[in-house]
Amino acid sequence: MSRRSDAARVAPGSLAIALAALAAGACQAQVQGGPGSPSASAGTAGLAAGGAGSNVGTGGVPTTPAAFSPAPGSFKRLTDAEFRNSVRDLLGDVQMGETEPDTFIDGFAKVGSGQVAISLNGVEKYDLALEAATKQVFADAGRRRTFVGCTPSGTADSACFGAFVTRFGRLAWRRPLTDPEQQSYAKLAGSLATTLNDATETLRLTTKALLASPNFLYRLERGKVAADVKWWRFTSRELASSLAYFLTNTTPDGALLDAADRDELATVDGIRAQAERLLTAAHGRESVGNFATELFRLSLVAGRAKDPGLFPQYTPALQAAMAREVPSLFQNIVFDRKASALELFTTRDTFVNAELASLYGLSNEGLTATSWQPVTLPADGLRTGLLGTSAFLSLYANQKEGSPTQRGKFIRTFLMCQQIPDPPPNVSTVIEDPPPGVVLTKREKLTAHRKQPTCAGCHALMDPLGLTLENFDAVGAFRPTENGLTIDAGGDFDGTAFNGPVELGKLLAASPKVSDCLVRNLYRYATGHAELAGEEPVIADLSRRFAANGHDFQGLMLDLVSSDGFRAVAVAP
Repeated sequence: MSRRSDAARVAPGSLAIALAALAAGACQAQVQGGPGSPSASAGTAGLAAGGAGSNVGTGGVPTTPAAFSPAPGSFKRLTDAEFRNSVRDLLGDVQMGETEPDTFIDGFAKVGSGQVAISLNGVEKYDLALEAATKQVFADAGRRRTFVGCTPSGTADSACFGAFVTRFGRLAWRRPLTDPEQQSYAKLAGSLATTLNDATETLRLTTKALLASPNFLYRLERGKVAADVKWWRFTSRELASSLAYFLTNTTPDGALLDAADRDELATVDGIRAQAERLLTAAHGRESVGNFATELFRLSLVAGRAKDPGLFPQYTPALQAAMAREVPSLFQNIVFDRKASALELFTTRDTFVNAELASLYGLSNEGLTATSWQPVTLPADGLRTGLLGTSAFLSLYANQKEGSPTQRGKFIRTFLMCQQIPDPPPNVSTVIEDPPPGVVLTKREKLTAHRKQPTCAGCHALMDPLGLTLENFDAVGAFRPTENGLTIDAGGDFDGTAFNGPVELGKLLAASPKVSDCLVRNLYRYATGHAELAGEEPVIADLSRRFAANGHDFQGLMLDLVSSDGFRAVAVAP
């Protein structure tokens, strides 16, 4: 048998990933099967409604029980970003192909990660990704020596193999391996060395096996008995993973693992100390950017088609800049300016490349498709904050024109956490064209559409918000008129009249509903599940603190990781 065939026969990657998929399903049943745990079907319904939680009562007002009770534990698969970032930080910069795509539930991939297992197609994708990544590391002798930490004297060098398994296994699995696990992987390395007669390939396949394990691909959050409360608390090692993937969107670093080994995360002070350290790291910025990317579904920008005849400027470079602008804008507010997070709706400071500058009517002198520059938008313009970004405006539009209804629904559901039901199945959603020779604005067309009684209620919530953005077309470019007609940018925000997107942005920034919704969305992102009724006291307290602290987003993140909602888990069955 050839050496290539031997390697294929004994390589553990595919088998380990297949076992990961099976283990995930079993563990999900163990830790999430209790009453009240969010189901995939319930989560999908929540997303369709814009992410309102199961705790929402009549009139969209959350119900708040008298006492806190935690959610069940979970078994979370790494999201695509978490997987790629973790492999990068474990192996260094490597190129990988596609992996199992994320599933968005209740607005977030991080929530979906706790309710999905790996598909059979995903098994193959992970195997190919890890094969490519490990080959890049081990093909370079210098890089290989640095990564492994020792140079095996030969295929019988069990000391080097064992030391590598101990060191890298702890980093990859985010905890020390148990003695049986250590022995199992040491035995695997010995078997590979004997079969392949190649120490380098042995170490590569052992690396791949550790990364293909469910202990790397999934995060088990089960907790343990706590003496001070009736529920359980997550262990320091579980909290280390939770902190890292919330605050840095990647695997725990060595300092965090060391703190967990010393059980320093058993106290609020210990958690906050590590959280403050992580937020000052470069990866802390990345996680805040990823929160904005997931919340506003910016990964969909690249797939949003536009009529090329109407929008020739809608190029891949422009789409990439659209998806990058919003996270950069939010990171600037949170970290660089340390301003109120709600300035996201009012700021005129943003970031552009050449294509985005042209779209916004700004000078692109000296800019390229890959350059990225801070700019201040004109003080007398209509473009401000999130609602003025081309990412938002193009996502909530069709191929030819903007959609006031979709834009208004986004504001209600994603920014205010209000439910907007889907249209009844027997109601036509088509807006009829006017008679030949008659030119109408979108506002006039929607006014006629709202004459249908079954449409009036929901459209009355969405259209007055979305219509104020009609000065922006399907890719977010400014237009002074619509079909030669003057655009009426007036609207109504829950009984308060406003004129134009600038005034709407100010109303959103001043709205307690928007502030509370941002807290609720961050809670979901941080905990990886849709909030349950028993968690409402924690969310209410976080909302009060957030408002009292001037909407300091870093402060909110620190308060969240210190809360019982982040540290506690329901008693496992």
